[in-house]
Amino acid sequence: MPSGEHEAPIELATLAPNVVLDLLSDIFLVKVPSFREVTEPSTDMRMLAPRTYHADGALLFKDADNHPVLGVVLEIQRGWDPRKQWTWMLYVAHMAVRLRVRTLLLVYCPDPTVARRYQRLYQPGGRYSPQEPLIFSPRDVPRIVDVDQARANPALAVFSAICHGNDPNIDDHFPALAEVLRTAPTEVAASYDDILVAGLPHAVRTRWEAYMARAVGHRYYSDFYRQLDARARAEGRAEGEGRSVLTVLDARHVAVPDTAREQILACTDLDQLDTWLRRAGTATTIDDVIQP
Repeated sequence: MPSGEHEAPIELATLAPNVVLDLLSDIFLVKVPSFREVTEPSTDMRMLAPRTYHADGALLFKDADNHPVLGVVLEIQRGWDPRKQWTWMLYVAHMAVRLRVRTLLLVYCPDPTVARRYQRLYQPGGRYSPQEPLIFSPRDVPRIVDVDQARANPALAVFSAICHGNDPNIDDHFPALAEVLRTAPTEVAASYDDILVAGLPHAVRTRWEAYMARAVGHRYYSDFYRQLDARARAEGRAEGEGRSVLTVLDARHVAVPDTAREQILACTDLDQLDTWLRRAGTATTIDDVIQP
């Protein structure tokens, strides 16, 4: 099942850690050390006081000898909360000390106004922090609408579309996204599509699905959406079967009470509907169809 809209960026970051590397290097000019493996360490942090803090996500980059070389704590901050600056420090310190690794905090604020408010906390002359978070908003994420660029960096293309989902020209992303899904391995394409459907606004998601149906020939990649599509088709067929039952009864001048009509139209069991349709061909009363 696709993640909720709030979790889509974290799902994407854990699915394709390279998107985190791109954000660190392109937006914040952070030089990431060489690594061979990426894992997801626990984001739970238990304090001496009976309280547990939980970050939205985390990635741990390891070298060829399995030694940690970089930790990244991932946070999505949708609103203003002045207490967060202190909680963020706990996240970073906990991961750095527990795993003995240099740790960065990457904070995504979907609202640029909220991002600027947090950024002002760490401007020169502002409040002291031993670890300044790397805060960014959709305005900092490049728009990827070029097909070749999307093919070269598919995860960032998906993330870009989610970040710019409310832009008036978001549909310009669709050709590049379709190419990402077309060229990615099947399982990865399914995950990308689920993340897009979860992360895009409803109206944009509807246009995206229509674009896929028109340009690619089908709407869904993931098993979840294939099941939804199959169910929708079955429900459509059931509705048609139900109306066929009523049409035959009407042609035979069989009175159909409202309760029976509602029962027939609400039925989604194709076998039952087929039985009712055959009975309708010889019925003289509704009880001949829906037998008590």
